Amino acid sequence: MSGTEHEADVAFAQACAHGDEQALADFESRYTPLLRKALIHRGLELGVVDEALQLLRVKLFLPSGERAPRILDYEGQGSLVSWLRVAALRTALNLMRERKISLDLDDARLAESSVAQVDADQRFIQDNYREDFTASFQEALRALEPRARTLLRLHLVEGMGTAQIARAYQVDRSTVKRWLAQFREQLRLDVRARLAARLGEDSLELTSLLRVLQSQLDLSIRSAMLDVTPG
Repeated sequence: MSGTEHEADVAFAQACAHGDEQALADFESRYTPLLRKALIHRGLELGVVDEALQLLRVKLFLPSGERAPRILDYEGQGSLVSWLRVAALRTALNLMRERKISLDLDDARLAESSVAQVDADQRFIQDNYREDFTASFQEALRALEPRARTLLRLHLVEGMGTAQIARAYQVDRSTVKRWLAQFREQLRLDVRARLAARLGEDSLELTSLLRVLQSQLDLSIRSAMLDVTPG
């Protein structure tokens, strides 16, 4: 590919980063089908493909904190479509890796923010019911629709505020806040149901586990979703 064509790709990427409506529409019609096809060709599940592409759009076109939209990282070294394929695959693989991470309830991130009663409950879980809680939580997390997982990840892991998410989805902040509250509650109720099925509806263990779930929900979600390479 010639330098002139690379320059055209760079100009197109910059237009997308600046929110040019025509450029963004062209991206959807020109590149999204190619990226979707490339990920499917890799043998990835359709749910992972859709979730990865949704997350990729947000990362490419919106700033995160002080970081500029990531599509500006493209500097014309090779074709834009090749660069995008790599970015899409990396995003998809990160999502796949997240789903295999074990939920560590004794993680320092949780301990630092726990009050004494929650610490005691966490030790109880660690000693006796870690596997039940972990399995129930991760099953419920996987059962969420892709948009729900994406929004929770953007907010709790990527640190993206509700205003930025609202811009990405072209809705107002109140809608994003309502979505996040809805998805948190959906996850909490699903975990509760799965734990009750394992431990019994009236068990004292269930009560203790639910107390941890209620007080540490966001931290538990973050721990499950953090992009950590297993050692």
